[in-house]
Amino acid sequence: MNLHEECLLKYLLNPLDLAHSTELLKLNNAIIAKENLSGSNHNKRLNIKYTVTRN
Repeated sequence: MNLHEECLLKYLLNPLDLAHSTELLKLNNAIIAKENLSGSNHNKRLNIKYTVTRN
């Protein structure tokens, strides 16, 4: 199970803990983006937008 699946499962088990899972995924995505930018693709820019909706 990868990190995104774990966060989804955690959210399904406890919907009130959405903020923690969201922050964890933001951090993970930022690390991945930093790794991608530090490689040979210096000219590429990643524009990641996060939207949290609540019903």
